[in-house]
Amino acid sequence: MKIKLLIGVITAIGVIATLFFLFNSSKYNSPLEKIIEENGDYEPENTIDIMKLLIEVRAGRQNVRDEFLLKLKDHKNTIGYYSNLILASRYDSRNKDAEEFYQNALNLYPTNNVKFNYASYLARSGKTAEAINEYLSILPESRAFEALINLNAEDKAICDSLAEKSNWKELEQFLENKIQDDSSLAKYYARALFEQGEYNKAIPLLETLYKENPTDQDIGWWYGRALEQTNQTGKAKEIYSSIGAKGAYRLGVLLENEKQTKSAMEIYKTSNEPISLWRAGRIQEELGLREQALETYLKIVETESAYQDDAAYRAYILSKRLGRNNTQKVLDILSKHPAWMERMGMKFAFDKIIELDYKKPEFLETVELYENNGLKEVADIELAIGSKFAKVEDKLALGDWYLEKGDIYMSVIWGLRSLMEVPNRRGYELSHPRPYEDIVLKAAKEYNVEPELIWATMKEESTFRPDVTSWAGAMGLMQIMPATGKDIATRLNMTIKDNDLLNPEINIKFGTYYISSMLKMFSGDIDKAMAAYNGGPGNATRWSSSSIGKTKEDFPTAITFFETQEYITKIKNSYLVYKWLYGEN
Repeated sequence: MKIKLLIGVITAIGVIATLFFLFNSSKYNSPLEKIIEENGDYEPENTIDIMKLLIEVRAGRQNVRDEFLLKLKDHKNTIGYYSNLILASRYDSRNKDAEEFYQNALNLYPTNNVKFNYASYLARSGKTAEAINEYLSILPESRAFEALINLNAEDKAICDSLAEKSNWKELEQFLENKIQDDSSLAKYYARALFEQGEYNKAIPLLETLYKENPTDQDIGWWYGRALEQTNQTGKAKEIYSSIGAKGAYRLGVLLENEKQTKSAMEIYKTSNEPISLWRAGRIQEELGLREQALETYLKIVETESAYQDDAAYRAYILSKRLGRNNTQKVLDILSKHPAWMERMGMKFAFDKIIELDYKKPEFLETVELYENNGLKEVADIELAIGSKFAKVEDKLALGDWYLEKGDIYMSVIWGLRSLMEVPNRRGYELSHPRPYEDIVLKAAKEYNVEPELIWATMKEESTFRPDVTSWAGAMGLMQIMPATGKDIATRLNMTIKDNDLLNPEINIKFGTYYISSMLKMFSGDIDKAMAAYNGGPGNATRWSSSSIGKTKEDFPTAITFFETQEYITKIKNSYLVYKWLYGEN
């Protein structure tokens, strides 16, 4: 009897031990789960192990409990991102509510794959309208088109999404076989043709649409522009005249080209577009109507636009010359720009720029940790998430980080981003670096050009990218056109190939030589020299001899090329910042 009892006790203990083992082995699939369970979070030294575990779990080679992932999902990093992705997939497959996890993942690091999976989940959940919106966001992917068709999404919604993203070719292809059956889509098709420059193909359709909808200003504007592009200016003027303020700017341009200056001025004035009002103000000044010009410029100043600071400057000059006292508002605008302040004989408030204390954020340490452990894709995601939520101090740290890596372009970008939040010295230093210092100083001395002006030109021309080529063919750090490069090479008794302009030493030498030549041509006037650098010496000469541009004070707003007009102010701004940061005084 005692022996049987003993055997029974031993058996019971074995069963209990087995159950205990099974319970604990099912509770934790990894030692890391126990750590998280006990501590409620993970320590930095566990980061790599947890990340590798999550990668294995997502690939289906490992398993962890939901509770483990739920404790990690709120982290704004790759661990939180992967945890949400896994939870979304699990809950979705179990027909449970996965919406929170999909949204968390998309908030951290949106990708088209996750958007597609989320949209598919919403569709299966009966949330058709929300699913359609998500599918629209990843157009023009073919799988999104297919899903939208299966959900009977409205053609107009698809057209709006493609147009918003300027997917004009895809919009044309989508509508090719539909407009015969649905005339309401013809407007989208016509615009797709217009935006791709297929004017001859678009004109018959636009003409029909215009006749059917003469009050539709968009159709009228596209029709007028298509006519204009095919040299049918007489008909274009009729169309522009019929659509009021919408067509005023283009109508004014055509009239001005025909030397009907006063008529153009009156038409320009009827528009609220800053570019149109700017042209009106220019003509008013040329005709000696300074009072009217002042009112026009002040109207432009009221609205933020690319023309606001230029208009403010003209308003300041005219107010001063007319003895007006209404300059405070324009000064408030101009005081944000060192160039305009210098042109008015005033000093920019560099003393209001602050110093910020900051340190390397944790997410950059984690990025490097992942990189050092061969997890490049994860490192890239960590960097993207950390950058998305970066505070101004983090932005400065990002600038330093990229600079250490030799990525001057990204360092400049983060410096500029910090300045958008608060004017700070380190942000200016990052956005105004001095790369290629030996080459720049050598060229500056050889051609008697201030090094600050050379760096300012590089910053605005290429953001210090030596291998960049513009759409027009300008090359390298100082964006030299091949023809200009060959001309300079001849003058310097050198022989070059086009790709030599991507060589920093040659590019800086040639760019500095050209700046020097322009400075000599325009008696050391930086604004005129840089206008010539960008817009050509012949145009700069024409602008400086115009009725508005004869004086040094007036020249910056006498330029008729908008790109050049903006360019010389950007150059002067950067030049003055360089002088402030690194100058002797």
